[in-house]
Amino acid sequence: MGTDDPLLSALVLESKTSAPKFNSSFVHRADLIHSARTGSSRLVTVTAAAGYGKTSLLAEWAQSETRPTGWLTLRAEDDDPSTLVRLLAHACAGFASESRAVIDLLASAQDAVLGRLAPALALVLERQDVPFVLFVDDLHVLQDPDCIDVLDVVFSRIPEGSQVVLASRHRLTQLARNRLASSAAEIDAGDLRIDAHGAEQLAAEAGVQVSESVLDQWVELCDGWAAGIHMCALLSAKEPFRPSAESPVLADYLYQEFIRDLPEDTRTFLMRSSILSTHIPDLCNAVLERTDSAHVLRDLEARQLFVTADPTRRAYRLHPLFREYLQAALQLEEGSSVPGLHARAAAWFAERGELPAAIDHALAAADFRLATNLVTAAGLQAYEAGQSATLGRWFRAIGDANLLENASAVIVITWFAVLAGDDDDARKWATLLERVPDDADAGGMNVASAKAMIRAIMMPGGVDTALADAQFAVATEPLESPWRDPALQILGSTLLHSGDTERGFAVLREAIDVARARNNPASVAIAESEFAFVSIEDGAWGVAEEHVQRALDAIDDGGIDGYVMAPYAQAAAACVQLQAGRSVSGRRHLAQAMSERHRSGTAVPLLSIPTRLLIARAHLLIGDTDSATVLLDEIDELFPAPTVGAALRARIADVREQARAQKALRAASHPSIALTAAEQRLIPYLQTHLTRDEIAQRLHVSVNTVNTQLSAVFRKIGATTRSEAVDRAHHLELIGAISS
Repeated sequence: MGTDDPLLSALVLESKTSAPKFNSSFVHRADLIHSARTGSSRLVTVTAAAGYGKTSLLAEWAQSETRPTGWLTLRAEDDDPSTLVRLLAHACAGFASESRAVIDLLASAQDAVLGRLAPALALVLERQDVPFVLFVDDLHVLQDPDCIDVLDVVFSRIPEGSQVVLASRHRLTQLARNRLASSAAEIDAGDLRIDAHGAEQLAAEAGVQVSESVLDQWVELCDGWAAGIHMCALLSAKEPFRPSAESPVLADYLYQEFIRDLPEDTRTFLMRSSILSTHIPDLCNAVLERTDSAHVLRDLEARQLFVTADPTRRAYRLHPLFREYLQAALQLEEGSSVPGLHARAAAWFAERGELPAAIDHALAAADFRLATNLVTAAGLQAYEAGQSATLGRWFRAIGDANLLENASAVIVITWFAVLAGDDDDARKWATLLERVPDDADAGGMNVASAKAMIRAIMMPGGVDTALADAQFAVATEPLESPWRDPALQILGSTLLHSGDTERGFAVLREAIDVARARNNPASVAIAESEFAFVSIEDGAWGVAEEHVQRALDAIDDGGIDGYVMAPYAQAAAACVQLQAGRSVSGRRHLAQAMSERHRSGTAVPLLSIPTRLLIARAHLLIGDTDSATVLLDEIDELFPAPTVGAALRARIADVREQARAQKALRAASHPSIALTAAEQRLIPYLQTHLTRDEIAQRLHVSVNTVNTQLSAVFRKIGATTRSEAVDRAHHLELIGAISS
């Protein structure tokens, strides 16, 4: 698969976060920019169809701006909430150094984006003392509703004097309905319309001199469309050109005329390279099997043939609409060559470790075998970056039938589903994994052992069956296997929670030794949390604190705070800190564990139950018996007694008795924020523009359920309005917390 190429990754990121250079010979819109930048609008939307000069306007504004600026050009592959937050944070890094703290949090899974990352970045922007301008181009590529929700949250706190300028082909009515609605300004196609004077400038840039009447004809025929007038001028460079008003689709007619007029080699280069979103010369050489791409791109850019370069001239970009027409022409004229072009692009990116781009091109080439292999290799990286939406898109594009042909892919995907805490996906893929033959070729992985480990974690047959599966996996995985330490950890945890503490400890110690030797932080974090769990039960607080610190270190060092074991370690940390009287840090760990406990759902009772028990104990340490009772009731509701087994049931009963005794002795000494998991999932959406009906759609529940949960949230956190609830949630660190 090749190795990661940091220079290539940096180049791609730079191409997205660098403002394009404004060509001073183009039509200037200084008056329009002055009006927008000197007004009171904190949100400026630039909306028009492709070719009206939106990017040119933003580039001219950025070049003339005296305030610190940030720039982001979005592409189709950025349609993922976690990816979007990462790019926004990078775009803001030049004027908001604190945004890098948000980037550091990006190991969290996608369901934490709206609850932690987006509000954290919004807070960073709100705290900026020096006014700034953030430009975001091509916003229309975002189709995922969660991405729109992220933008709504991030842009909700833009301070006075600063501005966010958004360019899109479509109106952005969903954004900023609340806080910024009264301070938003709109620039549309009518404002961007080119007049005769502008048409004269475009003609002069193309080296063409035509009469005033011809210019007026161009303007009237193109209705002020900059790209159309530009093409009229370019087509007139060789001979007088008068477009036909009878063409049913003017844009299509102009592009066909323009492409037809190009030299054959140039036309072929543009058509075939249109499969690329970024034109890097070496990449173009590989895909088009030529050696002169750098020269061709420089020439196209110099001739203003709808090609722009980044500030370093190391990467180029086709005008989006021009690229769309070229792609259509490619399909029409050379459709059979398209898979081969994508295949060469996939190979080029894969060799350089740029697996997401390689996967997208492999999918476009319909090479599902290669795509599956690449997803198997890239899945962990994508998951750790919180790119759940991207993973889902890949899986859907490949299709279950193709994935099932690759046993190693099924194993890896099942593990990701379990670790991500998605109960439905975990059960789906566990079921599909069971259909894979035990003797299938899985790239060195043992299918039977993988099945056994998944069953042991999910415990569908109860604790006794889980113990037998865990023992089988340990007996099957040899010492040199990379799956040896998770097998040991699962067996140790199963022994511990089935009542065999002494043997469980011995196996967990071996799991930690093997995991550290193989640099697997997940096994270390779970095993150390298990030790902390028992130490807390025994009142050995000093020992518990040592185990907690090692668990947290493993999570931080491994960048796995989005895994299902993270709330387990946070819950143990909360208990230790609160017992030691360190209230501030203890409550922070508790809030984080409480808000993220849903990662450990019904698919992983082996972790979910101990996690909730520790959170309940932490609440008892601050006298909050209501919250402790919510956690205990949640366990009873989610996990039937036969599944759990007698040993864990005894532990649950012990904590419930402590809660009863504490409640009988005294009332809770602190306000209760006993939010259920469903109520916790609701809170991040209160920051957005979404109505109650729309929130219900996002959460896949009825609006009546949302109304009930919203009333409960208001009561529990002491709020009477939606904005007050958001402020209280920030104060309680239920959303937007950066510190851990």
